[in-house]
Amino acid sequence: MVWVDISIWRFQISNRTKPSRADIQDMKKNAIIAATLLALAVSARAGTPVSLFDGKTLDGWIQVPTNSWTVKDGAMASTGAGRGVIYTTNQYRHYRLMFTMRHVSGQPDHQACFLIFCTRPVEGEKKLDALGGIQFQVPKGGHWDYRPGHNNSGGAEFKSVERVQFDPHEWSRVEILVDAKTGTARMAVAQPLGSKAVEVVDFNEPSAGKAGPIAWQMHNKGLFDEYKDVMIEVEPADDQLISVK
Repeated sequence: MVWVDISIWRFQISNRTKPSRADIQDMKKNAIIAATLLALAVSARAGTPVSLFDGKTLDGWIQVPTNSWTVKDGAMASTGAGRGVIYTTNQYRHYRLMFTMRHVSGQPDHQACFLIFCTRPVEGEKKLDALGGIQFQVPKGGHWDYRPGHNNSGGAEFKSVERVQFDPHEWSRVEILVDAKTGTARMAVAQPLGSKAVEVVDFNEPSAGKAGPIAWQMHNKGLFDEYKDVMIEVEPADDQLISVK
């Protein structure tokens, strides 16, 4: 967080109905300083990874249904309560998301999933299944298109890059690079932790791109998944996957 103290730009012009030329020059000078500091504040935020999960609470996330996620040993953990999502309160357009995850168990079983290009629920309106988003299954790279009028595994918009026999029950480090402007996303996975990642699957469909929340999906009742060390870099400085290098 970058704070800018604007107290230096308060002006007191006493006993005057009209500012003097010197006052106007001071105002212009300080306006330039303010604009410069504001630009520096914005650039400091863009391209800087920040945490989306503090390891202690679910602050900044909304879960549907309630009590379907909790915090366990520093990880966001699904409780198996039922099909649903937990999504960010903020919306994102162009970003790099990195997180560590594992699929603990399931009965019935299904891969762990996350969603991008989601539609935020509107109070009083029927919620879209899986927030109408694009699903990536981790770590193996399965996928689904939940956009209204689709609800299928997709076609040419998904491209499998490399098939790797990851163990979903082991911890994986996942990177996904997302750009709503182009409707693209690229996912890479590293297993074991600390190893070089492998690009697994790409998505490319310009009409799907939109700013929206990011979500973990519990595909069905009885699933237990865990996510931790969740970092996001908005407007990434390097618009390429960095974990594969």
